[in-house]
Parts: sequence; structure tokens; C-alpha cells
Amino acid sequence: MAHCSSTASPFYPKIRFAFTNHPITVWAGAILLRLYFELIGLRAVLQRTLLPMAKRSNHQIPVSDVLLAWFYGLALGAERFAHFTRYRRDPLLPQLLGLPRFPSPDTLRRFFLAFSYARLTTVSETLMRQSLERMPRFLLGHTLDLDSTVFCRYGTQEGSQIGYNPQKRGRPSHHPLIAFLSEARRLLWATLRAGRAGTANGCVELLTQALTLLPPGHRVALVRADAGFFLTRFLTFLEHQDLPYIIMARLTPVLRRVVLHRLPETAWRRVSKGVEVAEYTATLPSWAGHSRRFVCLRQALRERPHAAGRRLIDCPGYTYQLMVTSVPYAAEIVCRMYAGRADSENRIKELKEDLSLDTFCLQSFDATDAAFRLGCVAYNLLAGFRETVLPRCWVERRLRAVRDFVFLVGADLIPQGRRLQIRFAVPREEREEFLVRLRTLSAGLPIAAQLEWTLTDEESPSESSQPRPSGAHPAGIPVAQPPP
Repeated sequence: MAHCSSTASPFYPKIRFAFTNHPITVWAGAILLRLYFELIGLRAVLQRTLLPMAKRSNHQIPVSDVLLAWFYGLALGAERFAHFTRYRRDPLLPQLLGLPRFPSPDTLRRFFLAFSYARLTTVSETLMRQSLERMPRFLLGHTLDLDSTVFCRYGTQEGSQIGYNPQKRGRPSHHPLIAFLSEARRLLWATLRAGRAGTANGCVELLTQALTLLPPGHRVALVRADAGFFLTRFLTFLEHQDLPYIIMARLTPVLRRVVLHRLPETAWRRVSKGVEVAEYTATLPSWAGHSRRFVCLRQALRERPHAAGRRLIDCPGYTYQLMVTSVPYAAEIVCRMYAGRADSENRIKELKEDLSLDTFCLQSFDATDAAFRLGCVAYNLLAGFRETVLPRCWVERRLRAVRDFVFLVGADLIPQGRRLQIRFAVPREEREEFLVRLRTLSAGLPIAAQLEWTLTDEESPSESSQPRPSGAHPAGIPVAQPPP
């Protein structure tokens, strides 16, 4: 068989292929996350919390390292249990993260299958409190947003039922309920429910449990929720707990008769172009004579053709939104306060698109719930990492951006005697900032005694003749020394 003769192109240089024995990783920036976890003492907390689940075999990966690997895998973009194989095959990543080795997908599945509901509640409460300890305080208190979402399923997993699923009607799903802290951009508590569960099913129990997780010195100043939580039992609970609330009301025929049809035209106040507000105190038949304040917002379709809200046949030309509230402020201020609840949709997007918590599903409902709740702990830990390590302008950026611009850093490892030299492929203009983050996080930690730093990437002839300080290496940023 004749070989085709190849002619070198003048437009492209020749490419020489070779092999290297040096361990290489593309996730070297995750060392910042490891240093943050050591800064907050996460490993010690995991060892205490997971002590009843400790493994006795000498060849087993400790359960605390399994859970740490779960946090790292979510942060680095794993979307399936099988994706943890890519980190397991990385020869350098376990050394950077301080793990003996990355667990296999089956090890992770067995770890979550070992959870019962009681054990999961104890572990998730402890870890959620730990993840909220460094949360910033707010003088006026936190705004708590309740919301639910849909995790679509493609099998017959336990709890996977046909329920509310606007994207794929008739497809089985799970229906988690989540409580967010708006200003702090944290999750306070979350739970997984069966697909047939209504929006407000278990909301009182969830909020009761969530309030016990607030660190000392923090309080909830306002509760916001959509029309799915417009229940007499929930409103009564909030009032007994002295929690101010703004809840969107369902525009049922009873409410239209009681509120909208009793509002005279003179009660509407124009606040901006095509927007009017009004307020009214009324009682419903199920409230046993108890009156509550309603705030109504209507928008003219002629001036705002894409206005949100519900259109009523008996009130044409407008969209209506009706809120029940215990907040004593003016109606237009109440409407603006409630509008901030839309940011909870961004938090749900981060859970589903950035951490992929909707794709981790096991046959056991408790195991799936464990993966979800511990993933919510990872969300809070990454939010704290973003606030502590990264510049202030990163606070509002999504977790996906943190992964792409902070964790995605190439590096290789070169043994040098008893030292291990790790060279980071960080652009020159970003090296100083990267080094500042490393030094700031490691200061005062036990790992600081094992690390040395340098900014140079190669030695020039003039530099090679000068004496170098002990421990300084030319080609890497951190140099890890094995403990004696």
C-alpha cells in the first residue's frame, strides 16, 4: 500500500507530540477551595458529625473524605455520579485537595444509601449551621423567600410521581421546597418531596425547622412567598411567630368579590406610567372573622402590554396582582418589597444549572434527599468562599463563573528531592492576585508550614548565578513539602 506524501504547509508550524510522566491537572485552582475549607475547619466538623457512619476497614476512604469529595465534585461541575470518575483519574487533584484518593461513583452511591431520614436530618442540620456561621449580619434582619421547584425524573425512583411539571407535562418528578435568605444569598433549609406534593405541603414544618438554624444574632425580618403559599394555616403560623409577611394571593372568585369589586375607583393611586396601587382590609369566610390587609397592583395593558399579573374578564384592560401582608408600609413600598422575591429564581437556577442537583437521583428517596440536602450545604459553602476569597465584584456572579475563571487552572507536579513543586499555568497579569489569595487563606493554618511561594516562572542566566533563599523554587507558585 502506497503511503501518501505529506507536504508541510507554510501557514502552520510543525507540531511535535511527546509524552510526560509529570502529573497534570486542569483543576489546580481548587486548592483555594481546599484552603477555605481548612480555614473554617470543615474537615473536623465532618469527622465529628459523620462519626456514627465511620468505616472500619483500613482500605476504605474515610466518610469525611467521601463527603469532601462530593463537595469538590459539585464545585468542579460534576453532573452525574459517573462524572466523578474524571476526578478519580486525575493524578494530581487528590494531592492538591488533601484526599487519599477520589471515591468512585459506586462509593458515593453507597454513602448516600446509608442515610436514613433521622440520620440525614441530624447531619444536614449540623452542616447547614456550619455553613451559615460566617454569614454576614444585616441590621434590619433577613428576608426569607419560600419557593418550590421541579426536578424532572426519567425512571421509577421512590417518590417520583406525576404532579405539577410545567416543562414536561405528565413526566414523573420530585418537588423540593426551599427557603432562601435573600440578602445573604444563602439557603436556610430545603427538603425533597414527592412529585404529587402541593406547593405549600409541609411549609409550616419546614419554616419551623429553618428558624432553628439561624445563627445567634440573626433574625428574619420579612417572609415572602408566591400564591402557592396563600393558606390560612400558613398565615396564622406567621402571625403567631410575629414574622412580617407579604404573600401573593390567589385571585379566586371569592377574593374578586370581596376585594376587587369593593374597591372604588377613587381608591387607586397612580405610582408610575400605567401602574396603580390600592389597599383594602377584608376578611374571608375561612378566616373566622379575622381581617387582613390586602394590597392590589394593577397595570394598564395599553401602556404596559407585557405586564405580569392575571387578566380578569370582569375588569378588562388591566392585569391584577393581589398581596396579603402584615407590613405597615405604604402600598407602593409593599409592592416593591415583594418584587425582590424574583431573585429566588436565580438561586434555583444555580442549584439546577450550576450545581446540577436535579440530576443526582437514586432509587431510595432518602438517598436522593441526602444528595440534595448535602448539595445545598455545598451551595452555602461556595457562597462563603465567593465572599471570603474573591473580590467584592464577584459576590453577584454565578457559581458557574467561579468554576470557569477560578478553579479552571492548569498545573503540573515535578518532584525535587524531598519537595514537590507544583507549577500553576496562571497568566502573568493574574499571578500576583492569585498568590495573594493563597497567602491570605493559608495564613495561620497548619498547612502553611508545608507551603512555599514564588512568583517567578523560569530562571534567567543572571538569576541562576545569584544565591536563592532556601526553599524558593523558580518554576512554580506553591511548593508543597511533605510533612516530616
